[in-house]
Amino acid sequence: MSNPTTRATRPVKQARTIRSERRLLDAAEALFADQGYQATRVTDIIDRAGCSTGTFYNRFGDKDGLARVMIHEFVRDSRAEIDALDLGRAVHGDLRAMLRFLAETSHDMMNRRLGVYRASQRLTTLGADRSVYTGMLVAQLEERVTAHLDDYRDEIAAPDKAAALGYAVQLIIMVMLQTRLGAGPLFPKGKDELADLTVQAAMGLLTQEKPDE
Repeated sequence: MSNPTTRATRPVKQARTIRSERRLLDAAEALFADQGYQATRVTDIIDRAGCSTGTFYNRFGDKDGLARVMIHEFVRDSRAEIDALDLGRAVHGDLRAMLRFLAETSHDMMNRRLGVYRASQRLTTLGADRSVYTGMLVAQLEERVTAHLDDYRDEIAAPDKAAALGYAVQLIIMVMLQTRLGAGPLFPKGKDELADLTVQAAMGLLTQEKPDE
């Protein structure tokens, strides 16, 4: 027969473990954003989180293991957020405004969760499994946008309207991500200027008619 005291303390220990894991994940994400994935040591994460070494290794095994948990959580939460986006014309008015919304939303998300994107970039470069690739979210976002194709069809001159709209989404996300990760030094630094540039380029894809043969 189990000890009643043991049964009573088990939920307390589980709650404490969950809180410790959360502190470790939050500490790691902040450090990855501030100093990069490679420069962050396990001891840095443990010190910042104020947790024990044993808790870290028992739960995550190593830094890559922690990063995988972080990325999987992010992808799960982001999928729900993408599904909740209302990208219809009734909300945004026209195609350019909808794309501007995507550009600004992506910029803000990538700034806010930069540590996750840095971790994903590093693990993907190392050839880790594709489940740590945040780029998988782009396909879902494309589907979400093209689901509203009929709302914006009259503003798209490209022959393959669905494909062009998908390419426009990819362009916006690619530019925003690479600039957040430090690439593209010639791109504008400010959010508004960068959004203007990417939306203008995306609109170019969408309004280009089939050339005369």
